[in-house]
Amino acid sequence: MSLPPNKQRSRRLRKKMRVGEFQELGFEYELKVKQALAAEQEEVLMDRFVRELLVPRNLAAAGWVRDGFVTAYGRGCATEDDRQATQAWLAAQPEVAEATVSALKDAWYVEG
Repeated sequence: MSLPPNKQRSRRLRKKMRVGEFQELGFEYELKVKQALAAEQEEVLMDRFVRELLVPRNLAAAGWVRDGFVTAYGRGCATEDDRQATQAWLAAQPEVAEATVSALKDAWYVEG
């Protein structure tokens, strides 16, 4: 969904639409694993991802092992520090051959 045309909106409407000062940012991640993982191994990796990185930083993720999107849990934005910590954590995992994390982007509207 792309952002509707720019026009004057009330504060209440900007908040509902998550635009302007209420914009929420997140980032995508993409992984290449060293070797194919069994379903149990994928689950263990994702469980560690949630317990060790997402929960302590109050983040939420959609997706699974190979790719996903991370943003703040509840309202708010992921930060550049969250993005860098995610990159470092993913790259440090023994199952991961390569980890890519995108720049911060709007979590609600597709740019383009």
